[in-house]
Amino acid sequence: MIAKSGLVACRRAFRLALLLVMLVGCSFERGTADVTTVVFDGQTQTITGQLSCTAQPDGKLVILALDGQSTMRVLLRREHQLVVEKVGLRLPGAKGFTDSSDEVWATKVDDSYTISGRMPPNPGEVAGHQFKIETVCRNEVPLPPAPPDDGIGGRP
Repeated sequence: MIAKSGLVACRRAFRLALLLVMLVGCSFERGTADVTTVVFDGQTQTITGQLSCTAQPDGKLVILALDGQSTMRVLLRREHQLVVEKVGLRLPGAKGFTDSSDEVWATKVDDSYTISGRMPPNPGEVAGHQFKIETVCRNEVPLPPAPPDDGIGGRP
């Protein structure tokens, strides 16, 4: 009995590790060294490095751009219009986050996205921030399907 449960645990661990490798590999292996432009409080910065555009199972899109110093992440809901659910920025000398869809707008023309709006002040700051992001999603990568049920009522 112990040997069988140990085997099941090993299979689960292996499947989980395989899924993690697939997720990370799919997200960045197909990404390209593109340029994402960010204007934050009037200062223009570029993120030159990995760009990942990953479709979620619920139809949402995660856009992630990063290089050694900067990170930009956007979560978009795609309905009859684009709805920006969250934006997070970490740039040299600047950072911000918002999850207020009323303060952020997005447009898409072909593969080009423009996301702009306002972010609240960070802790210790008095004034909010204006931002604009321009990026291109050349390859939208779907998430890999969930692994099959392991036959004993759970997923690996």
